[in-house]
This record gives sequence, structure tokens and C-alpha cells, in this order.
Amino acid sequence: MSFQAPFALLWFLPVGGFILALYLLRLRRRDFRVPASFLWPERQDEVRANSLFQRLKFNWLWVLQLLALAFLVLGLARWQVRQENVSGLTTVLIVDASASMGARDVAPDRFGVAVKRAESLVAAMKPGDRMAVIESGASPRVATGLSQDQAKLRQGLGSLRRSDAPSDVGEALRLAMALVGRDGESRIILLSDGCFDPVGSVSRGKSQIIFEPFGTSSENLGIQALGTAETPQGLQAYVGVKNYGRAQASTSITVYADGKAVSSHRADIAPGQTIGKTVSLPPGTERVSAKLGQGGALACDDQRTVPGNPTGSVKVLLVSKGNLFLETGLNLDARVVLDKATQVPASELASSPGQGAYDLVVFDSEPEIAVKAPMTVSFGKGGGASPAEVGGKLPTPQVLSVRDDGLMDGVSFDGVYLASVYAAKPRAGAQALAEAASGPIAVFRATPKIQAYFAFDLLDGDFPLSVSFPILLGNILDKAAGSERQGLTAIATGQVVGLPGKDGESVDVKDPTGEVSQTTALNGRFTFRNLDRVGEYAVGSGTAAKRYLANMVAERESDIAPVKEFAIAGGEPVKSKPAEQFADLWKPLVALMMGVLALEWFVFMRRS
Repeated sequence: MSFQAPFALLWFLPVGGFILALYLLRLRRRDFRVPASFLWPERQDEVRANSLFQRLKFNWLWVLQLLALAFLVLGLARWQVRQENVSGLTTVLIVDASASMGARDVAPDRFGVAVKRAESLVAAMKPGDRMAVIESGASPRVATGLSQDQAKLRQGLGSLRRSDAPSDVGEALRLAMALVGRDGESRIILLSDGCFDPVGSVSRGKSQIIFEPFGTSSENLGIQALGTAETPQGLQAYVGVKNYGRAQASTSITVYADGKAVSSHRADIAPGQTIGKTVSLPPGTERVSAKLGQGGALACDDQRTVPGNPTGSVKVLLVSKGNLFLETGLNLDARVVLDKATQVPASELASSPGQGAYDLVVFDSEPEIAVKAPMTVSFGKGGGASPAEVGGKLPTPQVLSVRDDGLMDGVSFDGVYLASVYAAKPRAGAQALAEAASGPIAVFRATPKIQAYFAFDLLDGDFPLSVSFPILLGNILDKAAGSERQGLTAIATGQVVGLPGKDGESVDVKDPTGEVSQTTALNGRFTFRNLDRVGEYAVGSGTAAKRYLANMVAERESDIAPVKEFAIAGGEPVKSKPAEQFADLWKPLVALMMGVLALEWFVFMRRS
């Protein structure tokens, strides 16, 4: 509650005093002689009064007049109260559906509270208001387009679903801007805990961005790492647990081999610290799991499962001067242990003694040289060790064919723009996997080591933005890990997975809860986008089913400390504030004043 013109309240004192003064004055009457004064007992006090002023007596008239004056003064002072800030506007609600919103530091959880808040904003809509709802998950989704229909908006809110994956808030903001960015009377309300990666460049348009944060606690423990390795002591698992909170925490850590507990101990972990433990596993273990007993407010990072075969983990060296697409895409795969360098370390060169430390070396627009790693992938320049002889650049190609094999399964260049490609010719033992009119754009060689060459720079086109990019990375990592043979793959929640398939053909997908859905192949591939809950997914049926172990591996989601503001690249930080506005009450106050004056007139007439 506030007043825009508080000094107007001072008018109540002189005007109210003047009204009371009128009731203190004695009425001047003409003398009129009567036979006896007892005939007018109710007038005897006035008969006896002989002074200019009289004692103030209670009278409903002056009470009503002062009340009308109070309403008038409050109206002149512009009395205002807070109310939901959606009336008269076009509004887009973005509800964060990421893993961190599953934290139970508020009841039932942050996501549930955010949805209830969205419902209250929908209920506060006035006639003529428009609203849209966007679910900000791994892939932003418009749950309800701009609409004035509250029932339709509530239905959209009911369809929101929280995932165990990171959210792309930047893409959700861009989607919202596309809906209302040109409307100067619009606003975008983000309902989130602020636990998301930095937001890239977003054209703010004319819309106002409002951030309402949720969450109260930062206390959380999470499994930071789980991997297996063959050692001289046999098959072993390493589990790392981190305390993301601000206070000392204690938890039990239990490791399972194919569902049977093989180790359990209790650990005290200081704030911000990570502890690790190595556990011996029985030979032939297929699945290794780790679980925390007291993991804090967030549950989805309290467990992790990986294949027991140590080849499931892939040590990758990325040789690049900087490529966020490649770095992010590789890090999203739970199997990957990624190192980056601008050039190959001397210890990894094929000419140096000893064994190499990496399973895969990726050359990003850097010449490929001979390394110890059993598999290499290069984009762009080629190099002396490349499986293709690489020439100069050619203009935008027209891709004619893509060969379906293990590396290119589900990969398509339809609709992909490549600004230029390198002229490439397969060397001895190599074969083309994708052909353009100008020649091969993807070359593969299986011996003496696995090599793949792509005749374009990733940043010279929009291939990294296509759905085929994460599928290609997944195929490359499958090849490096050898998981094609074991049919068991560890993935990050929300990771897009692709498999080859005939158009119109359907395949069953069984999620961790046991619910079965179907996916239909399109453009020669199955694309699975909803593997976003922690647990095991089975694609297909029977022994031929391909199984994916989905784990929440995003540390930013495990760090659940709510924030009060977030930054957008190239712009001012967006600070938290409630989606409210001040409503001016002068109209109802004037109506109340008129009503009181009417009542005062009625009382006066009754007494007259």
C-alpha cells in the first residue's frame, strides 16, 4: 500500500475541523413565546443554551460527512495497493522445468510452486489480457500459445512436465521474444530458481523481462563421477561425491554391481569439497550403480549407473582453438572425460614412447597428425595423417547421399547449410560415407586405426544447430567406446539420441517408470528427444533392445543455491522482482464517497 500524493492527506485536518466547528456553533433562533417549555422536552437543552458554542454531541450526520471527507482525501492522495501485474498486458510465462526445480526445499518442490504461481497469474487475468505458457526444458516447448482463454491456459499448465535434464533458458527467452518481442505492452515472466547456464545473446525487443526466483536452500550432495577401469587388481569402480552446499554434510555411499551391494560406507564432506572412493567389482559386471543415503534437497543426482565394461568410458582430447558446440556436445555425454588443447601434447604423438592416454582425438579445423589414440575424427583442414587428401575450398555443396553405417546412422544433411567444403579424396583403405556433387564430404577408414574425416569446418554453416549434430557425436562416441557391441550406453539426461529406421516404422521406448511409448522414424531415422529422466530406457524389445542409462551429470543443476538475478550476454542483469503492479484506488474511493453522501442525505431527510 502506498500513496502517490501523500501530502493531500493533510487536507483532512482543516476540512474535517471545519465540519466539526459547524456542529459546535449554536444555532441562532428567533424568540418565540410558548405557554410551557415542558411541551418540548427534547428542546430544553437548546432553550437553556445561551453561548455562541455548544458541546459537541454525537450525530450521525457529522460522522458520515467526515467519512465522506476521508474517502475524498484518500482519493486525492492517490491511494494504491499491489496486485498481480498481468492486467491489460500480453504476457508470456516461462516455467523452468529443469532438474534443479525438483529440489524439495519448498513443498511439494520448486517446480510445483512455480506452476501454482503460474496458475495464480492466469487467474488474475482481466478481460482482453492475453497470455502464453512456455515449458523451459532441455528443448523449450510452447505449452499454450497466446490466448485469452483461461481454461486453455490452465490446460497448458497441466501439461507441463519437469525433467532431470538442464534447461535451455536462453532458447526459451528467444522463443518468448518471437511471440511478443514487438509488443511494447508485453512482458515475459520467468519462473525459475536461476540454476541454469549463462544465457547467451538475446534480443530483448520491447518486452519487459521479469524474474521470479524460487527455492530457499543450497544444501545438496550429488554424485559427481562414476566410472570403471581394468586395473592390476581387477575391475574397479571410482565414485566421486561432492557437497554443493554451504554446510558440512554426511551421507552413506553404496555401490552396486548388477543390483547387488558390494560396498557401503559413510562419509563426512566439507562444503564445496569432493571425496572419492575406489571399489573392487566382480568380473563380468554389466551395470555399476552408486547411490547416496542422504543426498540433500535434490534427488536426481543421488544415483548414477554406468556400464561395467570400462570401454564405456571415453577419454577424449579435443584439439581446437575454441568451439563451444563441440565442447558442449561432447560434455553432454556421460561417458566422456574431455580434455582440451590447442595442439596435441608431445606425449600423445605417435612417435613418442609409451601408451596414449586417450581413446579419441578430435581435430577441430586443425591439421590431423599421427597420434597414439585408436580413433581420430577431424573436421576441416585434413592433414598428413587424415584418411583423405584435402584440397582447396569449394562453394556450398549439394549433398547427394549419406551412407547408413555405424558412424552415419541417423545423420542427415537435409536442410543443413554448409557455406563451403574442402575438396577431398579418400586415401588408400578409406571410403566415402557422404557424397556431394563436388565429391566426398565424409570419409571413413577402419584400419590401421579408426579415422573419420568431415570436409567442412563446423563453424562454417549451421550443422551444429541441426538435430544431426548430437546424433553424429553420439555415433562417434559409440564407435570409440565400442558400445555398439554391448547394447548398453550411458547418456546424459536430455541428450538427443538417433537410430536408423525406415520411414513410417515404429519402435517401442520403455522409460524408467515402465511406461511404453512409440517413436516413428522420419527421414530415415528414429530421433529420441525425451530421454530426460534418470534411469534405464529400452529402445526396441527382447534381446535386440538397445538400452540407455540416463544420468543427471550437469553440475550447475546440482548446485541448487537459488539466485536473485541472472545475466544475459551483452545486456543488463535481470534482477528478481514479483510480477506485481500498483493499482490506483481513486475510482472506488470516489464511489464510496458518493455512497456515504447519499446515506447522509437519507439520514438528514429522515430527521427533517
